[in-house]
Amino acid sequence: MKVVNVLLRLLAADILSMFINMTLAGSSSTAVRAVCAVCTAGILVTVLGDHAVKAAHTDLKGKQGSAGMILAGAFASLPALISWIILYVSANSGGFDYYRWHKLINATFLQYYNLIEPDALSSSLSLNELLMMLPTAAVPAAAVIIPYLRTKRRGTL
Repeated sequence: MKVVNVLLRLLAADILSMFINMTLAGSSSTAVRAVCAVCTAGILVTVLGDHAVKAAHTDLKGKQGSAGMILAGAFASLPALISWIILYVSANSGGFDYYRWHKLINATFLQYYNLIEPDALSSSLSLNELLMMLPTAAVPAAAVIIPYLRTKRRGTL
């Protein structure tokens, strides 16, 4: 159930991020894109981190272990990691164009990806650009696991 709750919150953060991204999509200003990228990443971290802290408090009351939330945090990064792997294959094979779908699936980082490579074609991505995109896959896991473990370690309600 913890995995489902985290994935639903991840989806909610992505939908809210998509709304913000589409609202500001008309601007080609680098500054606006950078601010949008920070705001949408902040939304993701806040939504997932808040849930992790609440889960830690619940687990402290029930004296439950941490394995469930750590697993949920790992699952939170799985969609982004799978999407990045597909993007990597797409960019290197030239058989299909996946970059625009990668941006939509990872709506939280859409403007960050646009700052790296604004073109929507996978073939326009270099290896360095692909590698710059990889760390974003770890953000959802970090946004769940770090606040959860810090709250559990503190042990106070």
